[in-house]
Amino acid sequence: MMQTLEAMLDESGHIHFSEPVKIDGMRRVFVTLLDASDESGTPASGHLKKISARGAMKGMLSSVDEFIANKSAEIALEEKR
Repeated sequence: MMQTLEAMLDESGHIHFSEPVKIDGMRRVFVTLLDASDESGTPASGHLKKISARGAMKGMLSSVDEFIANKSAEIALEEKR
């Protein structure tokens, strides 16, 4: 089973996981290096921070009714094809 784990890689090449990790034996892994920017959630200082998604969709739709109307229109278009 594949898992994705968040970690920090220090200048010495040591990996520091954000949460405790328990594995049995040696495991094959892929490492993806991310940019050290505020947008990635991991600032260059190496300290993890939480990013809130609350309000990320604010202003996209004015109401649930508008969402339903848009979805109904999308379904109607698909049915015509």
